[in-house]
Amino acid sequence: LTTLEKRMKCGIGKCGRCNIGNLYVCRDGPVFTYAQIKKFISSEY
Repeated sequence: LTTLEKRMKCGIGKCGRCNIGNLYVCRDGPVFTYAQIKKFISSEY
């Protein structure tokens, strides 16, 4: 498990400020599994 941090504006995923790929730190996290992070990293690079 790992935690991700991004600046949040609304806290409910509407503003899109905290999105990382298709994940929203405010809505889906901030704690993510390695499998979730690995999918994000492989889709970005």
